[in-house]
Amino acid sequence: MRTSRRAFLRIVGGALAYPLSWTGLARAERPALEIHRATRNTLAGALGARLPRLRAPPARFKAYPDAERVGLPDATADPGLPLAEAVRRYAPASGFLEAPVSLAELGRLLQLTNGVTARRDGLHLRAAPSAGALYSGEVYVVAQRVVGLPSGVYYYSVKDHELVRVQSGFFSAELDRSFEQPGKIAKAPAVVLLTNLFRRYTWRYANRGYRYALIDSGHIGENLRLAATSAGLGENGPLRFHDDRLNALLGVDGRGESVCAVHAVGRPADGPTAPAPKRRLVERHATGATPIGGPVIERYHESTKLVEDGAAGTPATGAGPASVSSPSYVALPENSSPPATPVEETIRKRRSAKHFEHDPIDLENLSFVLEMAQGHGALERAPGVELYLAAHRVNDLAPGLYRYEPERHRLAQVRSGDLTRALVSACLGQKKAGTAAAGFLMVAKLTSAAARAGDRSYRDLLIESGAIGQRVYLAAEAAGLAARNLAAFVDDALNELMELDG
Repeated sequence: MRTSRRAFLRIVGGALAYPLSWTGLARAERPALEIHRATRNTLAGALGARLPRLRAPPARFKAYPDAERVGLPDATADPGLPLAEAVRRYAPASGFLEAPVSLAELGRLLQLTNGVTARRDGLHLRAAPSAGALYSGEVYVVAQRVVGLPSGVYYYSVKDHELVRVQSGFFSAELDRSFEQPGKIAKAPAVVLLTNLFRRYTWRYANRGYRYALIDSGHIGENLRLAATSAGLGENGPLRFHDDRLNALLGVDGRGESVCAVHAVGRPADGPTAPAPKRRLVERHATGATPIGGPVIERYHESTKLVEDGAAGTPATGAGPASVSSPSYVALPENSSPPATPVEETIRKRRSAKHFEHDPIDLENLSFVLEMAQGHGALERAPGVELYLAAHRVNDLAPGLYRYEPERHRLAQVRSGDLTRALVSACLGQKKAGTAAAGFLMVAKLTSAAARAGDRSYRDLLIESGAIGQRVYLAAEAAGLAARNLAAFVDDALNELMELDG
């Protein structure tokens, strides 16, 4: 029975520890440090919480009462690539052919990105997980060459599986001005923009909700990338874009709701495309326009928007996670016969496990999930996230804490022993942290990432963690197991357990 196999893993999702050593710098000079500290959990809850639930919760679905709507065809059940093949085959498109996609192709992709995949007890269950089922993420499309769809900007209404027209027209020039390297997506027939309505999370989780929102963008975007690959489409997701130009294109204010990720899709071009002129985008705070006052989430998000011109600041370097001298290694078995479950099926069936059985899992299954999660470098968009494993009950693997080394597909032992009680305690007493067979922990090296990309890297690393977590979810589903994201943990306790400086 399937339930007898669902004895798997929980994910401690969400960039669990961001090693930072920018002490001595004013907070206004280091927005990433301020936002990380302001989104920590303590035993008293999320820092910066000011009775967030006194206000009414925001609406779960956006309303466009007078807008034109275009119904999308029901997604067909045609199988695509197995998950393992899609992960191994994925490569970001270097360019796109000037060829259209069909409305059916777009509709299928949107439903698998964050559409409704099941209805249960009056609830609309989505393709991607969400903290508290509050669904901060929204999906928009700039359609340029979609057969059966006039060019324009559209909002994807997940509840009705239809596109709501925000504005009509061809916006290739606006898109071109919005990216640092526009040539890679210039001919894409559709550009999908992922936003977050932050208050859907901050209403319940206070400042911590900002982390959850960006992690969710990673979940949603990873569905899109794998579904596009399975359907034979190309995808490219540029990280560096002019925030407010894209916000204006969608008609959102850039504060309460803001673009957080971009994914262009279409027929991939063969070979490299001719390079387009590259413009320099820098963080807004580097130009001396750091916002003063207001909620910390808005201050950070505003200060790390990319704008043209200016000179970027130089982040200081700092310590990373503690390393173990001469660690012992565990070679992971190769997956010669990976599960044949298609991407589409894993996305539709994926659910967050409510509890786990006590049976152990096989090392071969764990090896498969690790490979899908981080074993293929082409999937990485924001370097700097390391994947750790807390092994509780895995056949042929001693309990303890391990670091995954994707290049060699092996585990390096960090510490040995039973970690279940310590992990449950760090995760606010949630028993699932210990009843699962294993837990994945994502550690972000913020200082090295900031040296490359500035304080904005904090956003990107959270999205990257969400993408890794989504591949864990889907790989577990494909293997007949189950996963759950537990992003509620006491930061200092978990950092101490992992010997990180926090």
